[in-house]
Amino acid sequence: MEAAGKLHLNEYDAFIIGTPVYHAAPSYIVLDFIEAMPPMKRAIPAFLYNARATWSCNTNRILAKKLKGKNVITIMDRDYRSPASDGSLIVPFVRRFFQFERQIREKVARDCDIFLSRLDTPGIKKGYIPHFRVSSIINAPNKLAGQLITFPILLHRDHCTRCGRCIRSCPHHAWKRDAQGYPVFQRKKCENCYRCIHHCPAKALSLSKRRRPKKLLYSKQR
Repeated sequence: MEAAGKLHLNEYDAFIIGTPVYHAAPSYIVLDFIEAMPPMKRAIPAFLYNARATWSCNTNRILAKKLKGKNVITIMDRDYRSPASDGSLIVPFVRRFFQFERQIREKVARDCDIFLSRLDTPGIKKGYIPHFRVSSIINAPNKLAGQLITFPILLHRDHCTRCGRCIRSCPHHAWKRDAQGYPVFQRKKCENCYRCIHHCPAKALSLSKRRRPKKLLYSKQR
């Protein structure tokens, strides 16, 4: 994402662009990527999708509007239910926050096939902007609170192995090392994606001073 200017995007015939949903909005890192994109010399069709735990609201609409300014035209969009990086930490007993929707691989594969078949449809490059979703009004207080409030991520030093995975996995560079090699959290840079917590092999990061997380999204991958 950080290398948008080095990807030679004008050479592509089509784009598939996805984003996680944080507080009913696209990730900042994806919006920054789009902002850094050069304007396309010709209209390029795109398939937009988001991965959301509950409501995606106007996430795809926001992306489509931003991309239209770069001459990237939305011809298809979808949203997929996925694990909740925050909910899985706050209420780890809710199984749904650890699961993708049923048959997710088949749905994504089918949607990609549909997108590819649409590329040859006459007039398809006119595209569209996804319609406004009323759910965004209902969810507005939650969205505002999520954007204004950043929970501190706490380090349990007695469990930290100083492996640096949290530093490497953060797309916003919200972690740095101290003189002893321990990670130090820079709260102002955090988007609350909690990727660092879920990628910590020692479970040394959490949102609680008293308790380390019992279950993480990526625990089964280790």
